[in-house]
Amino acid sequence: MKRYTVLLMLLSMVLFPLQVYAGGTNESSPEEESVMELRYAHSNVPAYFYHTAGLAFAEEVERLTNGMVKIKLYPQGQLGGERDVTEALQLGAIDFQASSIGVTGTFVPSIQILNLPFLFTGPKHWMAVMNGPVGKELLERAQKEGERIGLKVLAIAAPDFRLPMNNVRPIKSIDDFKGLKIRTMQVPEHMEAYKALGSDPVPLAFGELYTALQTKVVDGCENGPLALLGNRFYEVQKYLVILPVVSNGGILLMSKETFDKMSKSQQEAVLKAVDTWKQVMDRDALEKGGAAIEEMKAKGLEVTTVDDLTSFIEATAPVYENFFNKLEQQDPELASWAREMIAKIRATSKGIVEGDWYANY
Repeated sequence: MKRYTVLLMLLSMVLFPLQVYAGGTNESSPEEESVMELRYAHSNVPAYFYHTAGLAFAEEVERLTNGMVKIKLYPQGQLGGERDVTEALQLGAIDFQASSIGVTGTFVPSIQILNLPFLFTGPKHWMAVMNGPVGKELLERAQKEGERIGLKVLAIAAPDFRLPMNNVRPIKSIDDFKGLKIRTMQVPEHMEAYKALGSDPVPLAFGELYTALQTKVVDGCENGPLALLGNRFYEVQKYLVILPVVSNGGILLMSKETFDKMSKSQQEAVLKAVDTWKQVMDRDALEKGGAAIEEMKAKGLEVTTVDDLTSFIEATAPVYENFFNKLEQQDPELASWAREMIAKIRATSKGIVEGDWYANY
């Protein structure tokens, strides 16, 4: 009921907008256009790369359109949770969204493969995939799927990972996960991965997490370094491990309805500005992520690393088979594509030595 209320409220923003788009088609000349004031929403803190990349993107779009398109950012779920906002994009009630892979995968099926555990060895592998032909193939398929449901999938970026954190023991091997109650997103592949590692995944609402950690309802959580720092989880947890359990990249979505209302030159400006968004996402994931880890260490957090991923990959292999089995039942062609894509992603890791994960750390 809450979700429908949010969507009705957002739809009213479209029916009674602050600015009227002149012409209503993408054939109008600059002289005939009114300033478009668009909304960019995300669910994280302003220090997060969703926000810093959004600011850079908005500035570039405004520059390229000579001020005719202005984008205002709404962080920390001001316009609703990720799922609510994605649905609002489909209605044209919100214009842009920086969203997680986990939620976007429920709308755009091909994105689901990025939820699989230990698919990447670390940031260098992620960058090699996403900035190369394999990433291009994945994005193009996601774009076709998105178009069919009213979403423009503009980009996938940020070589970030959801790092495990807990208040019981440092993680140095797979055995250290045994029995830990870890809060995860309600994404089947995430939950199955942590169960395969020997822990007990708990799909708790994010807003309840700090208190649940404080009262020991759960032993730990997992998220990107900036989110862990921004939500002050280091205050109620002692240990962090740098381990690529699942990727934590972000996806830039746009309402197809909004895109179609734009003039051709405005559309071209948005598409050109996507490169700026990607660059800032990648840069801040590495630089700000490393700085976040250092800041949490200074506050007493103990950080460990795991170099050999073999036991973790072997333990989570059943997650892949379950994933393929479900896809086979839903869409055999997608299942076949997913197998091929995962093989290509893993082949890309050959010769890559991760070394230091984050800049400044």
